[in-house]
Amino acid sequence: MPINMTPEEYFEAFTLGNYNDFIDDPSNVMRAFNSAVAASHLADCYYNFYKKNQPSLIKKYKSLADFINYISQNTNNYFQDIRSISNAYKHLYTGTTKEYARYSTISSAGTIESVAFEDEEINQVSEEPIDNNVSGFMVVYTRKTGEQIQFKKAIEIIIKFWEDTIYNTQIGK
Repeated sequence: MPINMTPEEYFEAFTLGNYNDFIDDPSNVMRAFNSAVAASHLADCYYNFYKKNQPSLIKKYKSLADFINYISQNTNNYFQDIRSISNAYKHLYTGTTKEYARYSTISSAGTIESVAFEDEEINQVSEEPIDNNVSGFMVVYTRKTGEQIQFKKAIEIIIKFWEDTIYNTQIGK
């Protein structure tokens, strides 16, 4: 990432790019993860960019954690889910140690069908049949509470939040 990359440039290059890849195939867990990582990291990019370049936009947030809480509160807590999924992404390196092997079920080197987490608020992200229709799948995640949520629904709300934030600069108002 170039030193002067703005949150808008990051959003357009990475967040929207990975989101659009996922939308092209909303049954693909790997694309869902990539979308989660890009959407989650935008919070870090946004906060740190404006902390340095325009502190007035984030002055009411004492820390990145406060900013993340704000985003979560304004996205039905879906951002916290997306952030949790994103932070667990590193556990996809299952071939290196037995410790990480417990986190994934991989059917081939190029396809991730399911990832389970032990230390996050999310228990699992997986490809599930749509209404018992085995010809169509969707990505769902299961919170530790047992609630299953369609990833597409959550990420759409996150993307809408970022569009409003970046293009309308609602943060700090």
